[in-house]
Amino acid sequence: MRRRPFLCLGLGAALCACRGTTTEVPVVSSDAAAAAAAEIGTAPPPLRRQLAEGEATRTIRRIADRLGPPARELCVQLGVGTCDWYIAASRSRQMNAYAGEDGRVVINRGILEYARSDDEVAFVMAHELAHHAANHVRATSDDMSAGAVAGALFGGLLVAAAAASGGVGPRTASRTVDNWSALGAGTARLAFSKDQEREADRLGLLILHRAGYDPDLARNFVLTLARAEARRDRGLLDLGWLRTHPAGPERLAAFDATLAELRAGGGQIPLRGA
Repeated sequence: MRRRPFLCLGLGAALCACRGTTTEVPVVSSDAAAAAAAEIGTAPPPLRRQLAEGEATRTIRRIADRLGPPARELCVQLGVGTCDWYIAASRSRQMNAYAGEDGRVVINRGILEYARSDDEVAFVMAHELAHHAANHVRATSDDMSAGAVAGALFGGLLVAAAAASGGVGPRTASRTVDNWSALGAGTARLAFSKDQEREADRLGLLILHRAGYDPDLARNFVLTLARAEARRDRGLLDLGWLRTHPAGPERLAAFDATLAELRAGGGQIPLRGA
C-alpha cells in the first residue's frame, strides 16, 4: 500500500501528496559514488557518430521487438502499470528519451548517435518501458495535480491574508493563485522523479537481462550519460536539487549494485509488491 506524505509548500504550511516506488531501489554508499565519480572523471568525452539512412528506425524496431516480451512479462508481474505501449523515433539530436501518456515511448536520434551497440540503446528503451510498467507516468500526473491543488490553496490563503490587511486586485489575486499552483505542480514532480528514475534504471536492467542483452555493454551508455552531464555542468552552481534524475555517479554506482544483485540472484531481484 502506497503512503502519501505531504508536499510542503512555502513556510511548511500547505498540503502535499507523495508517492513511493513499486519496488525497492538500491542504496548507494558514499564510497561507491566516489569511485563512480572518479571513473566518470577519467572517461573520454562522448563522441557523436553519423547514422546511415533509416538506421535509427531499423535499430529501434529491432530492439523493441526483442524487449517487448520480457517488458510485458514484468509489467504483468508488477500489476500496477501500463502494459501496452508504442515506441517511436524522434529526429531530435539531444541525448534523451522519454515515456509519455498512453503508453508512448520516444527515443531521440541523439541516443543512437552516441550509442555504440544495440545493448546501450536497449537499456535506454528498457528504462522508458519500466516507467510504464511501474506506473510512473500516471503517478506523476496525479502527484502534479495534487501539488497544483496544494499550491493553489496556499496561494488562496496568501490572497485572503492580503485582502484582510488592505485589499488586493482580482488580477493580482488570480496571478498569485496561478503561480503557487504551478510551483506546487513543479515541486511535486521534482520531489518524486528521482526515485522513479532510480526504479526505472533498476527495472530496466532486469528487462535488459531477461531479453538477453549484455549489461556490461549497456553500462557504457550510463557512463556516457554521466560524462555528458559532467561536461554540461562544469563551472555551474550546484543545482542538484533541481535535477529530475539522480546525479551521474549515483546512477552509475546504482547500476553496478543492481547488476551485482542480479548476478548473485541468478537473474532475479526482489520485487516488493509483485
